Amino acid sequence: MTIDHVRSILQDIVGTTHVFPNPEGPRLVVRPGSTEEVSRCLAALNQHAVPVVALGGLTGLVGGTDLFGAVVGLSTERLNKIHSLDPLRKLLVVDAGVKLEEVHRFVSERGFRYGVDFGARGSCTIGGNIATNAGGNSVVRFGMTRANVAGLEAVLADGRILSDTGGLVKNNTGYDLKQLFIGSEGTLGIVTKAVLRLTRPSHDTASVLLALNSLDDALHVMTTLEHRCGPSLLSMEIMWNRYFKTVSEAIAKGGPPPLSNAFAFYILAQAEGVDEEATAQDILVRALDGIDGIQDSALAHSQAHQEAFWAIRDGSEFIETGHPSVLSFDVSMRPQDYSTYVEKVERRLSERLSNAVPYIFGHLADGNVHFMIGHDNTVPDASHIIETCVYETLSGYWPTSVSAEHGIGREKADHLWRSRSGEEIAVMNAIRGTLDPAGILNPHVQYRARPAGLAFQA
Repeated sequence: MTIDHVRSILQDIVGTTHVFPNPEGPRLVVRPGSTEEVSRCLAALNQHAVPVVALGGLTGLVGGTDLFGAVVGLSTERLNKIHSLDPLRKLLVVDAGVKLEEVHRFVSERGFRYGVDFGARGSCTIGGNIATNAGGNSVVRFGMTRANVAGLEAVLADGRILSDTGGLVKNNTGYDLKQLFIGSEGTLGIVTKAVLRLTRPSHDTASVLLALNSLDDALHVMTTLEHRCGPSLLSMEIMWNRYFKTVSEAIAKGGPPPLSNAFAFYILAQAEGVDEEATAQDILVRALDGIDGIQDSALAHSQAHQEAFWAIRDGSEFIETGHPSVLSFDVSMRPQDYSTYVEKVERRLSERLSNAVPYIFGHLADGNVHFMIGHDNTVPDASHIIETCVYETLSGYWPTSVSAEHGIGREKADHLWRSRSGEEIAVMNAIRGTLDPAGILNPHVQYRARPAGLAFQA
């Protein structure tokens, strides 16, 4: 089937102004305006075996929405309505194309909050968050996106609509089908609507920046704050020295950073208050009292001060602009394995690619480490060398994940086997084959088992 024929079919469904070519190649983008239009588009494309890539806010980091060949990109841009708020059950029904920041604004104005939050909030969409099971800075308090979704509507490859938007807390009548689509990266169906779980906002928040000399001290601080703060603990972030030093100095622009850059590790912790008698700052200060290992600290005394602290944690763009090339990694493991794992990766990098510069940070309490590794493009196979150092080292630990928050996409498909067994991958592919037998949905996202003869290398 020609692109012109596909265009004509889709225009008959959504209108001529909502089907247009992608300037980067012989591809089309279609923008349905309703679940019914998504259904009709997918049914037609499935009938003619035309590959489809779901497009949300395009903020993914693993190539999950790459367009290629004669594929059709199905954008959720026009699925942008906030439908209803159930204040008694604390549930919000939204279209998949609604941006995360819009959800935060809408519910905040009505006395609620949505727990999932991260830096791309202004452009990422709820559908994309669901497709990747997005995490963020408050997973320790609210969990991943999966824990915050009470219902879904999704369209299968053949156009069938699955709708479970009742939002019941208790419903044990068979499989919880919505869970299949959360984290599926658009390979099982396209999410068109979601029911989100809300909570009441906290009285206030407080943030503290801590300097430490060892990872053991950081883990001690983590466990103590978790115990003393309980559910008031919102976030527990960690930054290694090079990341903190580079970003804090770039933000300070010659002025003093909030803490000296002479320490090995930095923790950024945030807590929320209960009421006027148990404010966030009171909770945090009491929790920190007498903890061994803290070398220096800075407590934020205003909202602007908190935002300044978090700007350091979220300032990865300063790393991106500091090198000709930067590769980013998002791995997870037991927090007690951080130290030896990072040391091994850094040693392998120094042995195999001396000009590689690793910057390390992450979500301490979640076991999630982010690597940003810069290099100067002078070594032709630098990217392969860096990937090998990160992923082969990871294979020496268990349990681990090559993708803690960002999905598999195209970039991590060759490494999925390092985190999932052959049996798990076979079942994933079997489910995919059942729901999308023609294989039209995000066909570039592949679940491949370990290559024959390739062993783990610790």
